[in-house]
Parts: sequence; C-alpha cells; structure tokens
Amino acid sequence: MKRKFGKWKKIQLVTVVIAGLLLTGCSSRYAQEEEPDNVVSENVVITETGEVIEKPVLQEAPVRKTPSPTPAENRTKTPAAEHAQPTPVIDVDIPVQEQVITQEDQAEPHGYNLQLVFLGDSIFDNNRDGSGVPYLTAKQCEADVYNLAIGGTCASIEEFEESDLGKWTSTSLCGVVNAMLKRIPADIFSGTRAGELLSNPHIDYSQTDYFIVEYGTNDFFRGVRQSDEDGFNLRTYSGALRYSVINLRELAPDATIILCSPMYAQFYKDGYLIGDGNVTNNGNGTLADYVGTCNYIANEQNVIFFNAYQDLGIDSYSAEQYLEDGVHLTAEGRQMYADELAKIILDYEETKND
Repeated sequence: MKRKFGKWKKIQLVTVVIAGLLLTGCSSRYAQEEEPDNVVSENVVITETGEVIEKPVLQEAPVRKTPSPTPAENRTKTPAAEHAQPTPVIDVDIPVQEQVITQEDQAEPHGYNLQLVFLGDSIFDNNRDGSGVPYLTAKQCEADVYNLAIGGTCASIEEFEESDLGKWTSTSLCGVVNAMLKRIPADIFSGTRAGELLSNPHIDYSQTDYFIVEYGTNDFFRGVRQSDEDGFNLRTYSGALRYSVINLRELAPDATIILCSPMYAQFYKDGYLIGDGNVTNNGNGTLADYVGTCNYIANEQNVIFFNAYQDLGIDSYSAEQYLEDGVHLTAEGRQMYADELAKIILDYEETKND
C-alpha cells in the first residue's frame, strides 16, 4: 500500500506542476514547438520515474568586441616606417662573389643577326670573363649580347626608394628598364658594367630580339612581398615583373621575352646548412613560392617561362656539383644554364622561320 500511495503522490505532484506551468505559459504555448513528452519547459524536466528536475540557468558569456580597423587614409605613418630600409627576414649568410670582367664581355655591336639583352642579378652579372651565362648563351646563338645584370639587385624597388621617375634612385629591374627607355638618367648606375652599357650611344635596345630576365633570389632574401591588391606595386615581386615586361614590350615590340625563375638554392648560417629553397620561409614564402609567382606572371603576360628551379636539375643531391656556395653557379652549372637558354632561343627561332 505504501508503494502505491507513494506513486500516487508523485503523480499528484506532477499534475500540479504541469497545471501551474500551463496556466503561466498559456499565452505563448501556441507560438512554441511541441516539446518531447518528458520535458515540461526549457528549464524543467520530468524523468520517466516522475522526478522533477530544474536545470540550472546558464549565464551568457559577455561578447568581446573587436575594434574596427582604422581606415587606411586615416592612418599615420611614422618617419621610421616611411624611410626604413628593409633587411633580410631570414638570418642567413648571403654569399657575394667577386666580379671579373674581360674583353669577352661585349660592350659594342658586332653585327650579328640576333641581339640578346640580359637583365638580372649576380647569376648573370658575375663571371664577365667568357665563362658567364650571357656570353656562353650568345656564343651558341651567334648573337650580339649586352649584359645589363647588376649583382645584389631585386626585381622590385626597395621600401625607402622613390617610385617617382623625377626622384628615381633604384638600380632594380624596374630601374634598368626605365633607363633603357631614357626615362631616368643612366648615371644612377655609375660604377656598374650595366651603367657603362646604358650610357653607350652605339647600342640600340629597341632592336633587341630577346630579353632574358632573371630575378627573384634577392627579392626572397629581402623578404619582398610577392604581391598585393595593387597589381603594379613596384615594391612587390609580381608588380615589378609585370611592370617591366609591359615596358620592355613598349621599348621593343617585336622582341621575345624570357622570364627565368630563381634557381634552387641552399642557405647557410655560420658555415652550417640550415635549409633550402623548398623549406626556408622568408616571412612571405619560400624561394619555390617565388618561382610560382614568376610562372604566373609569365603566363599572364604570354611570355616564355624558363623554370630554372626545376629544369636545370639542381636539387639537394646535385647542389654540390652545380652550386659554389649554395646560391651561385659553378663553371659546370653556368654552362648547363647557358645550354638550356640557347636551346630555348634556337628552338624558338626555328618556329619563327617555319
């Protein structure tokens, strides 16, 4: 009897609770979805045994508001931000080679049918002694060759350099192209072999058959951004390449342009290998990422792309054979590079004559 009475008491209690809840909530009952049989309200649950449980009410966590970014036009640049010179983002030893110049480095027209103009960094600028890539390429193509490469330079202009042509000081790819177009004076290249060639009145760059452009390794070392929302930002790698290709076409509309990607490289610190172009990130990507950007611009601008990173066959296994210091080419590496370029040019000449 006690067991039945206890069960009856629970049923009565449940009935009272339900009735009270129905009376207090009848005004809104039809606006709510039907609850499961064992749930009386959002905060009260009746179990299968008839036990009434009130759920604790959870307090909503306060919402943290993030301040809206300040519009770009309202931001103030500090003098340090405006004039700071970029430094290498990655802490590695950047190798420098001594330049050797002999009479094989052409400075006057020889009257060949083809004219090749090389623009680049130390990969083309070093070894102006008959063993460099430009000379070896021109020899196979039987061409006049003018080597406007400048060691240590980038495709992009640096953050502290003016982009106004009237105040121009950059010896980057963009600077060389502007000097060829006579937009800026050649004297800013004083002390370089490129400066001598740009000042030579006997060289007509508008008659160029092939521009061979090779940049990217120094852009990587300096942590230059690969791109941004401004497609012609000369302080980005892609913007500088795009700007230069378009202006080279203006200079010599019939010329063929070959964009050469950076080569595979290995990076050292205090004599110890710390990484290579596949894994070492400068803050804006690996060297292999810059290769992809170069390829993108070549496709976009419909110019020939030479993937020096892959097509030369230089990797972690062959680096010792083809690279002197992890970055610059050995004599065997330079010959291999020239062979590849000469093949591209001679093959292309054949298609033009068909």
